[in-house]
Amino acid sequence: MSNYFPQEFIEQVRSATDIVAVISEYVSLKKKGRNYFGLCPFHAEKTPSFSVNAEKQIFHCFGCGQGGNAVTFLISHDKLGFVEAIKLLAKRANLRLPQKEYDRKNLELTDKLYFANQMTASYFTGNFSRTQAGKEAWAYLEKRKISSETIKMFQLGLALEEWDSLLKFCTAKGVENQTLLTDGLIIERSDGKGYYDRFKSRLMFPIFNLSGRIVAFAGRILNENDSPKYLNSPETPIYQKGKLLYGLNFSKEEIRKKRIAIIVEGYMDFLSLYQNGIQNLVASCGTAFTPDQARLLSRFSEEAILLFDSDSAGQRAVLRSVDLLYDAGLEVKVAVLPQRYDPDLYVKEFGPEKLNQLLSDSVSYVKFKIGLLKERFGNLSLPEQEQIILDFAQTASKISDGVRRELFLKQVSDQLSVSEQLIRRAQQKITGKIKEKPAESLNLPRKPGPEVWEREFLGFVLNETERLSQASNQIRPEDFSTPLHKQVWETITKEVLKKREFDLGEILEKVPDSEMRRLLLEVASLDLISAEPENTFQDYLLRFKSRKKEKEMVELKKSLKRAEQEKDYDAVKEISTKLQNILKGNQLAPNQTS
Repeated sequence: MSNYFPQEFIEQVRSATDIVAVISEYVSLKKKGRNYFGLCPFHAEKTPSFSVNAEKQIFHCFGCGQGGNAVTFLISHDKLGFVEAIKLLAKRANLRLPQKEYDRKNLELTDKLYFANQMTASYFTGNFSRTQAGKEAWAYLEKRKISSETIKMFQLGLALEEWDSLLKFCTAKGVENQTLLTDGLIIERSDGKGYYDRFKSRLMFPIFNLSGRIVAFAGRILNENDSPKYLNSPETPIYQKGKLLYGLNFSKEEIRKKRIAIIVEGYMDFLSLYQNGIQNLVASCGTAFTPDQARLLSRFSEEAILLFDSDSAGQRAVLRSVDLLYDAGLEVKVAVLPQRYDPDLYVKEFGPEKLNQLLSDSVSYVKFKIGLLKERFGNLSLPEQEQIILDFAQTASKISDGVRRELFLKQVSDQLSVSEQLIRRAQQKITGKIKEKPAESLNLPRKPGPEVWEREFLGFVLNETERLSQASNQIRPEDFSTPLHKQVWETITKEVLKKREFDLGEILEKVPDSEMRRLLLEVASLDLISAEPENTFQDYLLRFKSRKKEKEMVELKKSLKRAEQEKDYDAVKEISTKLQNILKGNQLAPNQTS
C-alpha cells in the first residue's frame, strides 16, 4: 500500500515524526539511559520492558518481541492500515497530503472500514439538521442538559426510523456493501435479497480508539418503551469491545496528569461529567472490565475510582470489576452515590463541586464491600464469614506487588477484626504460596559461543552507523555463525551500499521475516556505549578475521591429512607452508591492532 503515496512523501512523514511523542500518547514513558521505557501495550507485564529509542525512531519490547517505527506502532496498536497511519502522522506534523485520485477500490480493508465509519458518522450528525426527527432528538439532548459543544465534540447523531437510509447514503459516497456488512452497519435480509440498516430510531454515539478514529457505534433508544436500551456494533477487524474504553481518547491526558481515573458505567454519565469539567474519566459501558481494558487504564493511571449507580446492579458492577483492576496494578476506591442517583443526575442536581467532594471522600474497596454486609461481620454465620474471607483472599492473590498485597491484607484484617494469618491461610487455600515475580531482564540472553559477540557487534554498528560502510568492505555474510545473523548483515549492508545512508525504520517496514525483524530490533535497542568506539570496532574486526583464519586452518588440516594419506608430498609441502603463514599472521595480529 506504500505506492498510494510517493516514497519521498513517506520519508518526509517519517523524518517529521517524533516516535517518543507519538507513543507517549499511549504509554507512560520514563527516560533511562539513551532510551525511554514503559509498560508494553501489547502484552501484560508488571516490569517495564518496552523500549523507545528517540535517536533511531524505533520501539521494541524485550518481553513479547513487538517492535518497529511510528508507522508500524499505529498499525499494530490501533489496527490502522498503512495509508491511514501515514495520513494520521502527516496530520500530526502539519504536512499536506499529496493530491491524488481517491481510489477506494485499492484501499486496504481497515482503511475501507474507517472510511465507512467516517461517512456513517457524517450521516448521523447531519440528520439533526435535515429531519424533523433530528430536531426532536436534539431537543431530547437539550432536555438532558447535553450542550451543543459536547454534541459536536463527541459527534453524536441520530439513526432514522427507516430501513435503508444509511445504506443509500454510504452507497452514494462510494462505500461498498461488503464493507458496510463487515463493519456491522448493515444486515443481510433473511431471503438473501438485499440489506437493511442495523441502527434505526436511536441516538448514536460513535466509539473512538485512542487515536480518535471512529471504530464502532452505540445506539440508545429515544422511546423508553423500546428495547434493548443500547445496541452496539458487533466486533470487526478494527473494533474489539474488550480492548477499548469509551472516552479515553478525550480524557487520557487529564488521567495521566492526575494519575486517577474515574470509571462510570454509561455514555450519558461520561458526557455529563466531562462537560462539567470532570474529565479524568472513562466509561465501561455497563460491562465488567476485561484484562485488556484494565491494563490499558493502568498505563495512564495509578488509582481507579468506581462511580456507579447506588442500586444493586451498580454494586454488582463494582464487585465484578475489582479483581482485574487490582491485577493491573491499580489502587481501587469506590465513590458511594446516594440512593436513586446516578452520576448524570447527581452532577445536574448538585453541581460539579459537590461531586468532586464525593469523589474526594471515596472509600477503599475493602471498606465499601464490608459496608454492603447485611450486618456486622462478627454476627454472620461461619459459612458466610468464610466466604467473605475467601473473596478478599481471592482479590489479594491478584495483587502481584508484595508491598501492596501486604497493605491490602492488613486493611482487610483491620476492617474485619480478624488476624492477618487467617486471611493468608485462606489465600494459600485458593492459590498456594505466592512468590514475587522476578523483574524481567532487559538484556539479551547470554548464550555461549560466538553468537553473543556477533549480536553485540550488530548492535554496535547500528549505534555507530557511520562504521557500517567500512565494515561492509571487510565482513561478508558468510563470516557469521548463524543463518539469521548472515541474513541481517546482508540486509543492512545492501541498504548502505544502495543509498549510502541507513534508515532502520524504513528497513523494518520492508523486512518480511518476523524472526529477522525481532533480531534487528533487539540489537538496535541495546544501550551499547563505548568509551573508545574505534578500538571496540577494530576488536570486532579482529575477531572476525581470527575466526576466518581458524576456519581456513581447519580446512587446511583436513586437506593436509588427506594429502599425507595419499602420499602427495608436493601437496603436503604446499599446505604446510600455508598453515605456517597463517600461524605467523595470528601472532602479528595483536600488535597490528594495538
